[in-house]
Amino acid sequence: MSTRGQSVVRALRDKVLDGEYAPGARLNEIEISNSLNVSRTPVRAALAILATEGLLDYVPNSGYVVRSYSVQDIEGVYAARSVLEGLAARTVAEKGISDRVRGLLHKNLAETEALLNETDWSDRLRDEWGRLNEEFHEAIFADAGNRHLSELIGKSRSIPLLKGVKFRWHDLDTLAASYSDHAELFDAIANGQGTRAEHLAREHVYQAGRRLVANWRRAGVDGASAATRRPIRKVSRAA
Repeated sequence: MSTRGQSVVRALRDKVLDGEYAPGARLNEIEISNSLNVSRTPVRAALAILATEGLLDYVPNSGYVVRSYSVQDIEGVYAARSVLEGLAARTVAEKGISDRVRGLLHKNLAETEALLNETDWSDRLRDEWGRLNEEFHEAIFADAGNRHLSELIGKSRSIPLLKGVKFRWHDLDTLAASYSDHAELFDAIANGQGTRAEHLAREHVYQAGRRLVANWRRAGVDGASAATRRPIRKVSRAA
């Protein structure tokens, strides 16, 4: 895809995640082309890409509309994730964690613990925590050595709307709770405790989904407008 095409994809993705296009809204190619000052060709391609990412739905005789995610959708995603990520943690614990990943997770936990010394929650801290959180989990998935499992987990974790929203509802208490979960999970994996590792991973993801749903309901969120709502304190937990 050309640089222009990529910029159109990014622009539209940001608009959906920021709530500029409401859930259920029909996206008009001509209007988008005019607003972005591009032809309809890259817009049409971008809409198709966002549909594959799960942000849009294609409705025959109507075109693309912004997808809405209900509470039931979120619960379904996290129920699937808990099983998949539990299996990954158990696999690594039982086959033995690699030296590389052991060192990476040890370093990751040390860097995460250092963030707890911060006194104020900020965008910079949120972004750094988001990076460390993803690094921690992805290292475990990769070390499981199961390409199909990794692909399924990746798909369940890569829904753009949920990725864009979940870290907006975090604070230092959330970070502390998630650090504790990660430390316990690392301990179970490093000591070859497969059953314990699976249980901890599944509970970690389950609680993350439960708290995200609570935030979703409290904010009165429906679909992509979640990304622009004010954070709700002390409710969410990362996964």
